[in-house]
Amino acid sequence: VHYSENARLYVTASRDGDVKIWDGVSNRCVETFMRAHDGSPICSAKFTKNGKYILTSGMDCIVKLWELSTNRCLIVYTGAGATGGMENLQNASFNHNEDYVMFPDEKSGSMCCWEARNSDRKRLLALGHSVYCRTFSHSPTMPAFITGSDDHRARFWYRKPVVNDH
Repeated sequence: VHYSENARLYVTASRDGDVKIWDGVSNRCVETFMRAHDGSPICSAKFTKNGKYILTSGMDCIVKLWELSTNRCLIVYTGAGATGGMENLQNASFNHNEDYVMFPDEKSGSMCCWEARNSDRKRLLALGHSVYCRTFSHSPTMPAFITGSDDHRARFWYRKPVVNDH
């Protein structure tokens, strides 16, 4: 479950493969994306900061960006878990300024990252856990995130700003 920034709507993801949008006041379902990941269970659904889009991830190792005004999938982010579906639920998320989409790859133990606007996949980031990443959370305000794993470790990641020396 994830609320939009203004709490007027919330979105739910479920094992039946549906993503539902709910009115935050009346608690009525106002939209359903049936079989959002071709019937695969949905791992996560999250609003963008402006509340116009929803980012979903499925057990099919695919991340999708949905536009609320048209109720259609705009972008499909592929290339994570190329060896098949996942065994464990995993969230997809934007980075702090929503320029990138991030999704842990259970098979490789790496973080997949795509440009949010065109789905160009970037280089994988090895997370350094001895088993798969169980959870991760990106900071809403800075280029940093935390990963957690069943190896009993949490790792903090931070990208230093690039300084031009001219």
